[in-house]
Amino acid sequence: MLQKIYWLGQIQNEQIHTTQEFRTLFCKHEFPHPTFISPAFAMVGGGLISNTHAWTLVINNCSIMIGAGSAYTSVDDVSEQIRRLLILRMNLLFAQSPEEIERYCNTSQSVGSNVVPRKILPNVFSDTPRLLHKEVEILDAWFQKVLSLPRQKYCAICQALAAYERALHVLSSDPALSYSLLVFVIEALANNHVAHQATWDDVRGEPRKRFDALFEDDRISSVDISWIEDLRKALVDVVHPGSTRRFANFALKHIPDDLYDASNSTSKSPIRHSRIHQSIQNAYVLRSSFSHALEPLTQFLISESYRAEEIEKEGETYLTLRGLFRLVRSIILEFIEQQETVGLHSHPWIIEVSHGVVSLPRVPAYTRMKNRDGQINSIESQYAQYWFEDILQIYQDNYIEHLHKQISDNQDDGDRFMGVATSGSWAGRFLFRFDPDPSYDWKSLKEQALRLIAQAKKSEKAYLQAIALLCTHLTVMDGEEAEWKDVMAIRTFGNPILGLERFVVDVIHNKTSHWSSKQAEDIFEKHLKNKKVLLPTRVEVACMLELAKLFKSEGFEEGRKKWLDAAYGDAALYPNLQNLIRRALDSSDTVVEPQDALNVSNVASKELDSEKK
Repeated sequence: MLQKIYWLGQIQNEQIHTTQEFRTLFCKHEFPHPTFISPAFAMVGGGLISNTHAWTLVINNCSIMIGAGSAYTSVDDVSEQIRRLLILRMNLLFAQSPEEIERYCNTSQSVGSNVVPRKILPNVFSDTPRLLHKEVEILDAWFQKVLSLPRQKYCAICQALAAYERALHVLSSDPALSYSLLVFVIEALANNHVAHQATWDDVRGEPRKRFDALFEDDRISSVDISWIEDLRKALVDVVHPGSTRRFANFALKHIPDDLYDASNSTSKSPIRHSRIHQSIQNAYVLRSSFSHALEPLTQFLISESYRAEEIEKEGETYLTLRGLFRLVRSIILEFIEQQETVGLHSHPWIIEVSHGVVSLPRVPAYTRMKNRDGQINSIESQYAQYWFEDILQIYQDNYIEHLHKQISDNQDDGDRFMGVATSGSWAGRFLFRFDPDPSYDWKSLKEQALRLIAQAKKSEKAYLQAIALLCTHLTVMDGEEAEWKDVMAIRTFGNPILGLERFVVDVIHNKTSHWSSKQAEDIFEKHLKNKKVLLPTRVEVACMLELAKLFKSEGFEEGRKKWLDAAYGDAALYPNLQNLIRRALDSSDTVVEPQDALNVSNVASKELDSEKK
């Protein structure tokens, strides 16, 4: 989302379609005309639905990134972020449906403690129309600033906004949870602030004296002083001292001056500057009591919220729900105001994406097998396992699932678009879930693997043998002539190594007569317990079906049922295949071929034939 403008230009350079997605928000208040249009998104007019105004967000589907592009943020996630930003900035309730508006604004539907939200928070839940012209005029610039914040700050704000919104929504049903969530809002911001981190100076009082005495003891006089510093850092990380004090200091530094202005409070007991420090500390203590011991919120903090923002009780000052809501909202807005923006076009986003980002655990297979120009890379012995895994993934994507054909025929580009690579040879380039231009010289890869076997380590030989055989099979699938037995007859192939790699390619090629059920089971069970090799789902299911078939051929019904059960549980993504396995479980005579897991069309036709019978 942050880099939308920049990545829009990159998308256009790569000729990726920039489709528009629409999401509707609902609110009781009508926006003035004309509505605002931001470079990040556009909000266009709507209409009145059941006393609720509907407004449409227009978002570009391919340009919202979660970081510099390790994965894209869905349109729903983007609209959720925008909705929460609007709730914060405009102090209105933007909902996902008219029913949600009615639920939170209707006093007769309040539950639990019977706290009526709009009586405590009139600006958020009020039915009274507000003049929104001035607020709308500054929205565009404000949104542009938020989107231009450093990644780490923006992630902290999004986390805080999620808690702020949920605190609104649970106010009537669980005031204690609402109060706790509001305190967490400030914590979410503070935890990403350098000045909030604990230091040795935060260890005070008797514990500090005790530690200092130990560090100055003659018994450790020969110890390197750097060791003592490391110990201090370790103690701080474990104990995390002064949390209440540091929390209060952070909050105080982000309270705007106008918080105490009479025009900003309708309370008969507004927040006072001289009491705010103690009030914030007590709010943190109340949150801790709820989080650690589920202690309910003191009733007077709920009942007094209708008229007061703070109250005094037995010499202590406390923030009511009304007061805490206004304080927290002011702190978030002030926190955003204090941040410095960065250039959308020139900022090095890539170095920030590791913080709070959903990153890809493994880049798509084709980006490892091909260079940026689409040429096949050369196989290296030390990376033989990765090549084996990637070829299997290509096999599933393009030969089993036929994803390239399905997408080009039936679906939108957004279904295959993943994001922008943040590192490696594809850095800055757009990635897809599978190869958008599948073209491989399997013969060449087979020959490379055979040449490398002689000088490779034993563990590498197993993968290289499997690659040679797998590439031979894929050559045949491409309609070219190739013989499995001819490959094994080549001198450089060496003695066959019967491990997981060979079992997998034998299952794919449907040549498993030399395997016993027990031998294959031992190898495959080790794989399932400690998955050192990444096998595609359909390939794993095919291996399970092969084990069931081997046990059946040897007359071991218990082993057959065990592996059919395993295959059934892993085949939920493929209902036709799962139905075939279910029938096999119900009948000891039925066999599900491993090839059924490796051929989509055959499974569908078998399922249809079964239904006809």
